[in-house]
Amino acid sequence: MAQLLLYCGERRRQPSSTSRANAMIKQKRTSILEEIRLSPTLLLLSDDEALADLVRGIVKRPWKLVRQGANGFMNREAFSQPNVRLVILDDQAIEENDRGWLLAQIRKHLPGPSLLYVAANQSDGNEKRARTTGAHYYVSKPLSLERFGNVLRSFLKVEQVKGQPNASNKRPTRSAKKPPETRIASSCPS
Repeated sequence: MAQLLLYCGERRRQPSSTSRANAMIKQKRTSILEEIRLSPTLLLLSDDEALADLVRGIVKRPWKLVRQGANGFMNREAFSQPNVRLVILDDQAIEENDRGWLLAQIRKHLPGPSLLYVAANQSDGNEKRARTTGAHYYVSKPLSLERFGNVLRSFLKVEQVKGQPNASNKRPTRSAKKPPETRIASSCPS
């Protein structure tokens, strides 16, 4: 009888293959969720399908693309995304009076990310408003998709490097040795 109790006790202590599988699934799910949470995020605030298609075609892993249409601009959900490093704001669907307010909200809730501003049409007021609220890039429609794609790729690359834990944000330093001075001989008397 004692052997039977000991045997039953040992069986209870060993996890079943099902519970091990469930634990592995839970661990994998947790690591995937953590990876998603830590992935750099590009927040696209636009209703323009052509712009969205262009951005979708450029943004690849590890980046996560979150798109909000004009209805989502005005709620906090757009600003609650984790690890936002780049924001593209297309003002085409935004009323003229709301553009300044929206830029202020972006800077209030997301002070760190780079901001790319896409204006529906060129105006000095739009450009001044975008630049004074911290836009890192300003362009007006119609867009040169190739040029905007290149600009976006370069911003993604810079933001990716900035976000790496071992990346140094310092400028490269010159070695202690200075190069020898070079003087150009002049034919004029001194």
